[in-house]
Amino acid sequence: MIDFLRGTLSAISKESLIIDVAGFGIELYPTRALMASAVVGEELKCLAYLQISDAGLAMFGFASEQERDFFLELLQVKTIGGKLAITLMRSLELGRIVEAIRAGNVSMLSVPGLGAKRAERICFELRSKIEKKFSSFSDLSAAPASFDSFVTEALSGLGFSHGECVKAIATAKAQAEDDVEWTEESLLMASLGILQRR
Repeated sequence: MIDFLRGTLSAISKESLIIDVAGFGIELYPTRALMASAVVGEELKCLAYLQISDAGLAMFGFASEQERDFFLELLQVKTIGGKLAITLMRSLELGRIVEAIRAGNVSMLSVPGLGAKRAERICFELRSKIEKKFSSFSDLSAAPASFDSFVTEALSGLGFSHGECVKAIATAKAQAEDDVEWTEESLLMASLGILQRR
C-alpha cells in the first residue's frame, strides 16, 4: 500500500494535481483541503490511497488521516466509488459534509454526479458511524463554499493565481476566531491581506 507521497507539484487542474515524485509524474485526485495547500513549484506531501478497480488505477490524496478515514467510510456506502467520494470531498469542506450527514440534510450534499438518492444513502448508512468516529469534528466557522468561488474569482481578477487564491482563503479561515461569521466581503479582505503580506 502507498501510504503517502512527497514531491514537487508540477500542475493543478480543476480535478487533479500532478506531483513529480522522483521523476515520475503522478496524477492525484485531492480533497478540498489538500487542493487549498497546493502551489505549483513547491513541495507537497500528502497521505494517499491507491484504488484498483475495473476502471483502472486511481490515486487519491488527503491533507490528514481523518480525511482519509472519512474517504474510506464513504467507499463502504453502496454505489459510491472513489471518484464520486473525492468529488464530494473536493467540493465541500469535511466539516460541512459531517454536519450534513448528522442533520440528514441531503441538499447540503448536492455536488456533480451525486443525486438525491445517493446522498440519502450516505446520510442513512454513515450517520451512526459519524457519531462514533467523527463526533469531535466540526467546521462551523467555515465560510460557505459559494463564498470561496466568489472570492477566488475576485482575487484572480487582481492578478493572483488560482493556487495562491485558494491557499489564501484556507489560511484566512484557519487564522480566524472560532465564532467568526463570514461574509463575501470579510473573506475577500482577509484573503487579500494574506496575499499582500506575502
